[in-house]
Amino acid sequence: AGNFSVTRYHISEPYVDREVDGEQPDARLAAAEEGKRLEELRREAERERREQLEKAHLRGNHALRKVHLAQDRERLLKELEQMQNMDRMRRRQIVAQMPPHIFVPAYKRMEIKEEWQRELEFAFEDMYSEDRKMKGDLILQFEPQPLPAPSDRSQDNDL
Repeated sequence: AGNFSVTRYHISEPYVDREVDGEQPDARLAAAEEGKRLEELRREAERERREQLEKAHLRGNHALRKVHLAQDRERLLKELEQMQNMDRMRRRQIVAQMPPHIFVPAYKRMEIKEEWQRELEFAFEDMYSEDRKMKGDLILQFEPQPLPAPSDRSQDNDL
């Protein structure tokens, strides 16, 4: 029992302070203010909900517009591809109906014309020599013929 010690401490200050101002707030006014505050909070929550709905509606419209634009683009690309194929087929038909000599290069056409001219000349020489029974170079055997008498009218036309 000698090992235990007891200490007593007395607090000199009072435990409870009395309120100096004895006036209490009006509970009705406080309830009315709290009601206004709650109503304001409810309005604010409703406004935020409406704004969120409006934003969601705008996002939905934008996404729908993007989808429609993508679909329109795909449709247009398909139509363009079909039109391109039809145009290609039409051009192929037109090219198939064109005469083949159009596709020959210019130098080749000149060669063909020169060859044609030579063949005509040889044919003419052969035909001319058959009637006269000539041999050798025909140019040397041609007889020069006089030019027709010039008249005033033909001279004007010739000029």
